[in-house]
Amino acid sequence: MKPPRRRRAPLRARLKAASLVLAVLAALAAYGGYRLAAWPGFDLQRLIVTGNDHLTAGEVADAAAVPRDRNLWLLALAPVRHRVEVLPWVAHARLSRTLPAALHIEITERLPVAVVSLPSDGGAAFALVDATGHVLERNDSAAWPYPRVRGIAPSSADFPRVVGDVQTLAASGVHVRELDVTTLGELVAVTYTRLRLDFGDDSDLSHKASLVNPIIARLGRRVTSVAALDLRAPKTPVVVYR
Repeated sequence: MKPPRRRRAPLRARLKAASLVLAVLAALAAYGGYRLAAWPGFDLQRLIVTGNDHLTAGEVADAAAVPRDRNLWLLALAPVRHRVEVLPWVAHARLSRTLPAALHIEITERLPVAVVSLPSDGGAAFALVDATGHVLERNDSAAWPYPRVRGIAPSSADFPRVVGDVQTLAASGVHVRELDVTTLGELVAVTYTRLRLDFGDDSDLSHKASLVNPIIARLGRRVTSVAALDLRAPKTPVVVYR
């Protein structure tokens, strides 16, 4: 005698049971995810700052303002990067996370190149700027060891070109204390020995600059009585005595 055949549950009942199992599994996964997200081990434990020279790691960390009581892996990094890049010295910031809860902030600092005067509005009188004219620091005195650029605003479209002129002079061994841009657009430099250099416009500036040190060498001790070198016509440079 054959045993009676077990009747299979209707399809609807089986689907209902499967749905119930999936719902339970989803609830368990959600609870597990919540418990994992709330685990204190994922709260910020280490903040590593690299690439900083003028800024301290503490200044970068303060600007980042990363919460210490939130899961680092669920934290949006774009606002943190933006807060760091607001710092005047920071050109770019790159953020990365490592397990279990460390945040690495790698910054690229701007390079100071010149000192400029600021409008007399009751604030600081001078600013240290990069090649784009971006202000890095302000002070009441021009105490930074960089050339002072006059006669052109840092916001001017020509400012990067003038900064390039300073670098062209330095590449030729002519290190200037000041570089003035006259109303006619001519360059007048003053060396650290207070020798005035009239370059005219900056066309062929590297050639003009290459004449400075050989002329000084030929003058020898007489250079102390020289007020200026006029290099506006580089084929016939003129020595101007005091």
